[in-house]
Amino acid sequence: MLVSFHSPRSARRLFASAVLAAAAARAALVCDGPLFDFGTLPDTAIGVSHLFEIRNASTEPVIITDVQTSCDCVAVTATRRSLQPGERAPVDAHFTFGSEAGPQLRTVRLAYRASVAPETAPAQVLSVCLRGAILPPVLRSPNQLDLGTVLPGSVATGTVSLLAGRSGPFALRAVGLEPGGARADYAAGVTGTNHPVRLLIPVPSRAGPFSGMAMAATDLPEMPNVPILYAGRAAPLFETRPSSLTVRRGHPLNARLTVSSPYGTALRILSATATDPLVSVTFAQDDTAARLTVTAKARPETFTDALIRLKIDHPVCRIIEVPIRAAPRD
Repeated sequence: MLVSFHSPRSARRLFASAVLAAAAARAALVCDGPLFDFGTLPDTAIGVSHLFEIRNASTEPVIITDVQTSCDCVAVTATRRSLQPGERAPVDAHFTFGSEAGPQLRTVRLAYRASVAPETAPAQVLSVCLRGAILPPVLRSPNQLDLGTVLPGSVATGTVSLLAGRSGPFALRAVGLEPGGARADYAAGVTGTNHPVRLLIPVPSRAGPFSGMAMAATDLPEMPNVPILYAGRAAPLFETRPSSLTVRRGHPLNARLTVSSPYGTALRILSATATDPLVSVTFAQDDTAARLTVTAKARPETFTDALIRLKIDHPVCRIIEVPIRAAPRD
């Protein structure tokens, strides 16, 4: 049997720590109505405010250390930062609508701790929420069309529904798109509450994010034009991360590369070589990705135009090349 002995001073420190830990655990900030549903309001409303009441339900004083919101469109005023046991305090939250539309959920997070707890102690969090819907003349669903990850040079498609809002049924007159071959499928001149609009967007030939906007013309005086925002990402069938290797001058090359497909396409590398004989490439792979190690004993300035060349067992993408660049001089 092992027996531990503590000096009176260390015992007092242990007891004090235990007391502080117990007090911190008992600290409890509560709100009897943590969710306020403001229902459905027109977009002509500037915003909505609500006064939450919080209460210290513990037997220890509580200090509010931080107040955060889920969006910059929510402003919060907390009149008191310290609450005694049983004490109540108001938390005034104001949600400014701006250009928001459709279902909304905004959160206010109050971080707090027991006043006896050290400042480095982990904070506890009380969350209160504002929920409701903002109703414009026409709603978009989704609010922004995500075209996903698509091949460069292909055509991306997606559908957005224009729904009747506070103005009731309406008709589409036309849908305008940016030049470059984009088009839209929709039913013109038909009055209704739901108008699907299918967009066909040419994807840029270069990899990277892309975005744009279509404009739907309606017969509603309150909202004659409805912007339809879309975004996507053009990506090759296989990607390397990083897409190129940059090596500091005067330093040996020792780098790692990962090759994978954003579309989940099976990957099998047949060979991995470099155009410069001073550079060595080795790799290991599974069904979905390959990890490469690129090394060289020579300085990077001696092979500034070198390429890593990967041969892949795929009928469409057979070769991937990764450039090796020397960093500019300081």
